[in-house]
Amino acid sequence: MDELMDRDQFKLIHSELIQQVQCIENNLKIIYAAICKGNFNNNLKSVEKMNLGKIARDLEELDNSDDMPEFSEEEYNTIDEIREIRNYWCHQCYLDFIYIENDYEREKAFQKVAKKLHYDEYRTYDLFKKTEEMRLIIIRKYR
Repeated sequence: MDELMDRDQFKLIHSELIQQVQCIENNLKIIYAAICKGNFNNNLKSVEKMNLGKIARDLEELDNSDDMPEFSEEEYNTIDEIREIRNYWCHQCYLDFIYIENDYEREKAFQKVAKKLHYDEYRTYDLFKKTEEMRLIIIRKYR
């Protein structure tokens, strides 16, 4: 049987997942600023307030503008997957169990969300590592 997660462990893992997603978003902004023509710092400032969906779309458009993209379609699908993961964990996960009145049903729903958290925690970490590698390659190439 799967080990049950308590609320404190859930909050810790959830926080780490959000940290990874924030780093992914920032890596994409750095990659965009490096690829974009012009001054890197000015480019970075121009994207600092963009959300993950917007920076992902703009990066893909910019990257494909010369018909020699740095990233594959699969890598852009991965970036879109990151956005979906982020949206769930920032906007939906607690709502999937918090308002259930029956204690047993609420705990059952919580454990289902906790299982998904474990799964996404590893996926997000892998995606974070991939964007970190992408960021380092792009910075070396364009700077």
